[in-house]
Amino acid sequence: MPKKGEILVTQNGAVLQNIDLVGDIRVEADNVVIRNVRISAPQSSDIDQWGILQWVGHSGLIVEDSEIGGRSDTELRQAVMNDGGLVTVLRCDIHGMSKKGVYTSQGDIEDNYIHDPYWFAAADGEIDMIRVDGSPDPGTSLLIKHNALIDTTTTNSAISLFEADGGTPSGVTVEDNYMATAGWAIYAGGQTAATSDIVVKDNVFWTKFKDGYGYVTEWNPDGPGNVWSGNRWENGKPAPLPS
Repeated sequence: MPKKGEILVTQNGAVLQNIDLVGDIRVEADNVVIRNVRISAPQSSDIDQWGILQWVGHSGLIVEDSEIGGRSDTELRQAVMNDGGLVTVLRCDIHGMSKKGVYTSQGDIEDNYIHDPYWFAAADGEIDMIRVDGSPDPGTSLLIKHNALIDTTTTNSAISLFEADGGTPSGVTVEDNYMATAGWAIYAGGQTAATSDIVVKDNVFWTKFKDGYGYVTEWNPDGPGNVWSGNRWENGKPAPLPS
């Protein structure tokens, strides 16, 4: 029988595992591990803001080998939402969200399957498999590696980088991912935004974008440390920066 409601974690170093939960997990502690859990949005609820949240002032959350899913009748806005420091998301199946699969500016997102969001009018169609807002904390960065990011029904992004709260995305490495989107695969922060150290390499893009969309937009080629290399279409042909 699934547990229901919110689980609040306040003990540093806590390990939550082998849980089937209809509800959400809120982490107000450091170095918490969430492993082998299934989190489902409540049935016929108006809005579920997150599946897992790391709260402000806390860091070190690891989410691994888990499933987080929304419902067609419930708006799960963020599957994994990070308002704190570092977060690691490994080997998870994330789907059915209405806004963001993983929402963080720093940490490690590897070997995940993030896919098939639900579209809700109340969410304004703001759907990203991975969303970065603003700058990472000093001394941190974000690695997005070897994920399958798939959204073939809406016209939003696999990965979106945005200026926010006075900060500009920096220190983001996007490597060896597969991105299948009808809209933009990567929204790269802004052609004139002061992005830096954005490295996009060895990724594979599918070829069925809707008219007017493609694998990258708003890339600043002059941002210090910004690198685009080795990216290709799924047929093996190079995917260079658009001229």
